[in-house]
Amino acid sequence: MMRRRCFAAVLVAAMVGTAISAEKPAAPVPAAKATKTQVIAYYFHGTIRCETCLKIEKQAREAIEARFPVEMAEKRLVFKAVNYDEPETAHFLRDYKLPCPSLVLVRQKAGKDEKWKLLDKTWEHVENPIKFNEYVEGEVEKLLGDPK
Repeated sequence: MMRRRCFAAVLVAAMVGTAISAEKPAAPVPAAKATKTQVIAYYFHGTIRCETCLKIEKQAREAIEARFPVEMAEKRLVFKAVNYDEPETAHFLRDYKLPCPSLVLVRQKAGKDEKWKLLDKTWEHVENPIKFNEYVEGEVEKLLGDPK
């Protein structure tokens, strides 16, 4: 099944090309406390955004905020939108091997990445809010509950 991509995403993917490396991602958001585990739901996007990109970010944020209010209040779960076209955040394209605007879940301990997952089916489910929410919520639950 082919994913829909916005024009800006296709250009970014083409520009990244072979520059993708296996480097370990940087830890951009420190954990709430040095010994605590935190899950960060990043929505990565470019400066130029299509309607679908905006819709995915909105639906992901709403699903996470509605399903995990306690975890968010405790800062065990955070949602951040990040523009990877900015010089200081461009490294995320390589770090998380972003093919296009994407939702990525990152579990950090003591401010360092332990595990991350690119949620590549958001483009596939964006027009079906029930499937979209089930997918996003299920993946967040796995990372929140998975000790390793």
